[in-house]
Amino acid sequence: MLTSVRFWVGAAITAVFLALLVFRFDFGEMRESLASANYVYLIPAIGVYFVSLYFRAFRWSYVLRPFASTRTNRLFPVVMVGYMANNVLPMRIGELARSYYLSTREPVRGSTALATILIERVFDGLTLLFFLAVGTLFLPVTGLTDKVSETVALPFGIEPSGPLVAIVVVTPFVGVLTMMVLAALYPETFIKWAERLFKIAPEKYRAPALSLVVRFLGGFEGLHRPSRVGTVFLLSLPIWLAEGTMYYIVALGFDLQAEFDSVGLMIVAMLVVTSVSNLATSIPSSQGSVGPFEFFAALSLTFLGVSHGLAFAYAVVLHLALLLPVIVTGFIHLAFRNVSLSDLTRRRLADAPKDQL
Repeated sequence: MLTSVRFWVGAAITAVFLALLVFRFDFGEMRESLASANYVYLIPAIGVYFVSLYFRAFRWSYVLRPFASTRTNRLFPVVMVGYMANNVLPMRIGELARSYYLSTREPVRGSTALATILIERVFDGLTLLFFLAVGTLFLPVTGLTDKVSETVALPFGIEPSGPLVAIVVVTPFVGVLTMMVLAALYPETFIKWAERLFKIAPEKYRAPALSLVVRFLGGFEGLHRPSRVGTVFLLSLPIWLAEGTMYYIVALGFDLQAEFDSVGLMIVAMLVVTSVSNLATSIPSSQGSVGPFEFFAALSLTFLGVSHGLAFAYAVVLHLALLLPVIVTGFIHLAFRNVSLSDLTRRRLADAPKDQL
């Protein structure tokens, strides 16, 4: 891992956000908040988080329906293993491990599974953006983009602004969804583009690479139907509502309800924090998105009126609650199956030329 470019790029990004945290937040207040928190709330919070993962498995079973009849109970451990791998491997490599692991348990090619995971990620982003839009009806969320732009300077002399930050966040999800719908509508066109592109590659690699593209494009089956797109979006709502509930329960342990005028505003605030912190994990970084998650979760809370040290303490404990239980559970599952994480990552790449993707 130490020789991997992905590792060092992710580590550098994480270091930047951790440095921003160090310079902005009060560590004295953070220690006091950590000492006074009620950690009993973590027990139901973690339970609710596993419920959200089960909802993810249910949604995935629907996305996979055109390719195989899968059961949610069989997909649930695959989802956990994928999240565990993302938490211990940099740059979201866990998605590759998850797609390969599915191909060993169900009659679904790894490349097709990877395309369905991409569908999930896009709809996750769209759902979180929807929550942010709802949040603007009750809280001054629109000013959060200006807060982000004031805190994170852009390179090459670019002058950051709220609208620019909003465009940068929204455009990738909308753009990728558009491309997936077009790929479902016109797969032959995308295959022709791939054929032209692969002409520059050695001849022995062209056929396997084109076969891989065909199977990957097949993963977008049905996205040209509005009813299917709408169903995937609706199935995404309980996932993030459950995770938002986890955020709320952990917040109770830090007495964050005292920072808001009503329970309703706190609920909306937790949905906003859920959206901002998880959209931040789209930034390539080290294992578990350490750095960007804490920074944006704490920044959104301070924008909503929570003190800096308390916000930082909450973000750190929340992230640990999101990471550690899934890591432990994922490794336990693999141990019972007599499979190692290195097996999943190495075999995923080794089997590619053999048409196992």
